[in-house]
Order: sequence, then C-alpha cells, then structure tokens
Amino acid sequence: MDFDLSQYELEDVSTLTLKNARGDDDLKGTDGKPVTVEVYSPGSPQGVKAIHKSSRQSQMRMFRSMRGEFDPQDAVNADREQAEKLAAFTKSISDNFPVAPLAVYQNPKLCYIPRQVEEHIGKLGNFSKGSSAA
Repeated sequence: MDFDLSQYELEDVSTLTLKNARGDDDLKGTDGKPVTVEVYSPGSPQGVKAIHKSSRQSQMRMFRSMRGEFDPQDAVNADREQAEKLAAFTKSISDNFPVAPLAVYQNPKLCYIPRQVEEHIGKLGNFSKGSSAA
C-alpha cells in the first residue's frame, strides 16, 4: 500500500477577506464589495522565498548590531523589509482596491491591513485542503 503524503500538504494560495479598521465589517472596495487578498502559503515556493529573504535581512541586521555597528535607519529598514515580505506573500489584491500591495503595506495609516495579512499567513489552517478561510 502506497502512502499519499500530498493529501496532508498545504494549498499554495488562500483568500483573505479584509476587515475594516474597526474589525466589525468587511473592508469595502470601490464597487462596494468586500476587498480580498490572495495570499501565498508559507509552504508555497513564493512563501518559502519570502521567508528566506526576510530571515537573511534580519540576520544581517542582528550580526551588525552584535559587532556594535548600528544604523540609524534600522527601524525604517525593518519596516520596509516587512512590507516587502508581505508583498512577496501577496498574489493579488482584488480589482476593487486598485493599489499595489507594497503601497498598502508601507502606509502606516493602513496598519490594520498588513496585520490581517500577517495573521492569515500565521494560521496554517487557512491553507489546509478544503479550508474555507476568510
């Protein structure tokens, strides 16, 4: 009997329906319909690449600080790198929210959006086969 390991694998993409800043309703796009984000899973090729790039940048910053080298732009760079990581995890944002993912994730006044994307990525059940994640 052959064992099919693929039945336990995560799906590559999941769809997240964004909530408004209060979290009490869906975020509505230009057409009045909910805004959705298609997100790559941490196990997808795109997710693995995003994780590795982000880890490498964090490690380099940590190694510099261990050597006593501090860059006054470290906090700014860390924020930029986090936005880039989320953009790499984002396959697409629905057409009713016509903004590039990086622009959304870099805007501090839209901080509730990247937080939702981060939480979605962190819950692997959102990527399980047959998941009805939202």
